[in-house]
Amino acid sequence: MVIAVVPLLIHLWNRRQAKIVDFSSLIFLQIAHRQSVRRIQIKHLIILILRMLILMFIALALARPILKNQFSFAGSRTKTSCVIILDHSYSMSYQDVDGSRFELAKSVAVNVVESLQNGDNVSIILMSNKAEPIFRQLTRDFDQVKSIIRNTNASFQSTSISPALIMAHNLLMESTAPNKEIYLITDLGKNGWQNFGHLSNSSGARVFLLPIGNSVPNNIGIEEVETSPKLIGVNIPIRLKVGIQNHSKDPVNSTNLKIFIDDKKQSHIATHIGSKERVNLTFKHSFASPGIHTGYLELSPDRLPIDNRRYFAVESYKQLQALCVGNNNLYLSLGLNPERELKPTEEYTILPSNCTANELKNFTFENFDILVLADLPELTDQVKQTIQSFLRLGKTIIIFVANQIDTKNYNSFLEWMPATFLKPTTWDPPTTISDYNLKHPIFEVFQDTTFFTTPKFYRGFQLEPTKNANVLAKFQNQIPFLIERKIGRGNMLLFNVSVTDPSSSDLLVSPKFLPLLQQSVLHGKSLQSTQKRNLLVGQQYITKLEQHRSVVAEIHFTDQVSYTIPIHSNGVLKFGETYKPGIYQINVEGKNSTLHDFFVVNVDPSESDLTPIDVNQAADRISAHIAVKPEGDTWRQTLNSQRTGREIWGTMLVLAIGLMLLESILSNQNEI
Repeated sequence: MVIAVVPLLIHLWNRRQAKIVDFSSLIFLQIAHRQSVRRIQIKHLIILILRMLILMFIALALARPILKNQFSFAGSRTKTSCVIILDHSYSMSYQDVDGSRFELAKSVAVNVVESLQNGDNVSIILMSNKAEPIFRQLTRDFDQVKSIIRNTNASFQSTSISPALIMAHNLLMESTAPNKEIYLITDLGKNGWQNFGHLSNSSGARVFLLPIGNSVPNNIGIEEVETSPKLIGVNIPIRLKVGIQNHSKDPVNSTNLKIFIDDKKQSHIATHIGSKERVNLTFKHSFASPGIHTGYLELSPDRLPIDNRRYFAVESYKQLQALCVGNNNLYLSLGLNPERELKPTEEYTILPSNCTANELKNFTFENFDILVLADLPELTDQVKQTIQSFLRLGKTIIIFVANQIDTKNYNSFLEWMPATFLKPTTWDPPTTISDYNLKHPIFEVFQDTTFFTTPKFYRGFQLEPTKNANVLAKFQNQIPFLIERKIGRGNMLLFNVSVTDPSSSDLLVSPKFLPLLQQSVLHGKSLQSTQKRNLLVGQQYITKLEQHRSVVAEIHFTDQVSYTIPIHSNGVLKFGETYKPGIYQINVEGKNSTLHDFFVVNVDPSESDLTPIDVNQAADRISAHIAVKPEGDTWRQTLNSQRTGREIWGTMLVLAIGLMLLESILSNQNEI
């Protein structure tokens, strides 16, 4: 309304003070002149007021004001733009006593649409961990909107409130309707209300919160499945660790957990889970064949079955080819394959091949998975070329060092060496390994935290790790024992111990040497795999298939559902249609080879916790009114009673035009 003051400011600016000059012959005219001036001033004041009123009424008309129904003369219904946010996250599939929460939510959404009238418009946003607008613009086709709502299914995704509300406000900011409304229909699961504070009402709409579900839900779900060790060899026993969480206040007296591997039931466990308790169960298994193995674990049915099944995919390795370079590889070969002389080598995970540094030129490096350098006195040009070839192929090199190595020669290759060699040293008394990362795949097979108290080390090197290297284990004197360094696509592992001289340590004759060495080789092989096989719903699957560039991959989800995805010219395969949990199979027919691979998709376990946020707290964070459960015509009448009002912008324009005519007449009158 500031614009109404403009004529007043102009009037005050243009006022001039008359200069008084006494003139004797005209002094008798002063009385008559004062009367004329007073009349002219009153006229100018009226014109000023009219101009101010004209601008004020024009500004009011542009603001499209509405008289609400507290005025007796403002009882008509005004036009309404409405956005319905329908929570279709998987927690809405919970079966309450009166039925599925999502079915109830859909009936609420339909009731909101049916409360609208001709001239109104509406849009629907499906809310999960992302906002999916069914209509990107407001529509007046109410029948289509209701049909889409009734045919919508709950998703397998988690919840996030803020993206959907921001999208709803953006939709309504484009509307010219005087009345704007947002209806948020949700079960109030607290998972969806994280990671944001208070949301501002950018559209000026009235926000209504419609909670679904009257009772506190009871639910248990499988949160995770892990293999231990993560690096799996053929016929090597592993443990499948399963985490089950009871999100309820009530205990679960008995539930069965079944395990299926490669489409066959392997075992089951019955367990009790207390109130709000997490239980970890373990299955033991060994894979008799190499390759990708898939399976799932399943709980007894409850009111939210979606989180009662969890899929997994693991790879077991067989016949890893290790090229061992050194002059005396007896201990190394026995550590990699201790029974190779007793049984056929094809039954074992690691197959070592031995050679000297001078014989490297006779080998094809693409045929080997791991390169092991065993106490080489110096790194020759041939060895250097071999290391560079392995790193270029994205493979792993394992280095063991003895006190007799040429430190100056080794330090000349610091562009890929994990540490600088300072000087050889003898430890008296001997040292042990006291500090190592138990969560690292190399060490996870050793559950005892006193794993390295028995092997004693007499000689080694003082080392200074490079800045981008990671020390995985240290001796008791804090000198590094094992250092890892990522170089491009490849990887380096440096052991500060001799693998040819048993007098330098007790490790070579320790029962810990074999699993340590084999886990290091398996870890090196696992680093060559770029794909992530265990995904959550909605995450993109990415892998690199070097041998299948610019061909087509078929991804099968079920017998009825499959996808055809082109592989890029750089060998990268990307797949984003991971909207349902389950096992996905990849088939690629290349010119010279065929690929069969698997990955699995699971629901986000955070959505399993159905504990609702306090409704008043939720309403305050989104500036919302708490609406009651809608039932029949009474609820629609309540809504429409809040939508009444009369638009008076037209009246304001008529008044402005009338005042403009009056102002024009007064301004054009001759002043006497």
